[in-house]
Amino acid sequence: MSLKSKRMAAVGLAAAMVLAACGGGGSDAKSSDGLEPLVGVIGPKSGAAQFYWTEMTRGLELAAPDMKEQYGVTFKLVEADDKGDPAVAARAVQKLLNTDKVDAIFGPSQSGPSLQVAETIQRTGRPWLVAIAAADEIVDPKASPNWGFRTNNNNTDAINVSGSYLWNSSDSKVGVVYASDAYGQSNHDLLAAYAKDKGLAITASEAIQPGATDVSPAVQRMKSKGVNTVFIAVSTGADTAAIVKAMKQVGLKADRTLATATITAGFTDLTSKEDWESIVFIEPRDLTGPTFMPIVDRYEEKYGEKPSSQVAVYTTYTAAMLYAKAVAEVGDASKWDEIRTAIEDTDKIEIFGRTFESPFGADDHELYEDDASSWFVIGFDDKGDLRTVGPASS
Repeated sequence: MSLKSKRMAAVGLAAAMVLAACGGGGSDAKSSDGLEPLVGVIGPKSGAAQFYWTEMTRGLELAAPDMKEQYGVTFKLVEADDKGDPAVAARAVQKLLNTDKVDAIFGPSQSGPSLQVAETIQRTGRPWLVAIAAADEIVDPKASPNWGFRTNNNNTDAINVSGSYLWNSSDSKVGVVYASDAYGQSNHDLLAAYAKDKGLAITASEAIQPGATDVSPAVQRMKSKGVNTVFIAVSTGADTAAIVKAMKQVGLKADRTLATATITAGFTDLTSKEDWESIVFIEPRDLTGPTFMPIVDRYEEKYGEKPSSQVAVYTTYTAAMLYAKAVAEVGDASKWDEIRTAIEDTDKIEIFGRTFESPFGADDHELYEDDASSWFVIGFDDKGDLRTVGPASS
């Protein structure tokens, strides 16, 4: 199937948005005109993956003036720190839903916490914008009604495209290095399922602890099994850097080294030019193209630096615009069922010149699909900047 034609530090919030403190807010903070939804934002404000929090909140900040101009909608935010911990996320979401009584949830940004809170949000019934987390099970297509809407690709779509890239020839001996967390495990299991379905086999699989500084034993074991193609499925660019350095250390020279899009979060800051040239990742968005770069340029102008994760900013911005459009159409953010239906019935939305026609449906809450011809291979140039290598189908 093709892309649907039918369908760091914590930051201050833009003046167009009114921030409600984590412990306050609730229905008393809602606007009487219905166009100031109280939005719960949950993610790792502290912990090892704070950059996800930064990029999510900055994505909302960048969307604020456009939501106001196009739809007359302004978010009031209630922040919740899940610390990257599923148990903490569960408690935080309960508070957002039951005490603060938010009209919608944005986040969590990581798969583990998102999986932990999915059932609670679905059961309570509140529009849920899943802008970053990719694990398939988060947005359950069997839920009736389904409150989750994902504006990032899911893991299955990414793995299906990645699998065709990894096994590009009969000589491919694929080794997988994955993090021993929900994200890494999901990627590994999905790739194993892909291989089985295609009559292929993974030559070697190695799990590593997130944040491990020495992963050379795992990489050495892959080398000893004759691996010539490497897939890296970890949650941060730092972990990817550790694996690439270990490959260099043990002399594992792969024909193809493929990471996930999480590589953009700090990888080039921790590696050298020769490391950049040997690794790519696959994306349904052309990260250097004319419908993506405007948000990166706007980000750099506002914050004076490049984003750690361009994708997280873009997908959060997209989620904010979709939700704001639905709120404007319904006219009252507290009419949650009508908001959900309005998102499902969205005829089209344009994000920096890219038009998504009928992005969702009653039985389809995923924005992207898995046609390799509509995905891109992204790498790095000699300055460490992103470059589009070509279509993933080649």
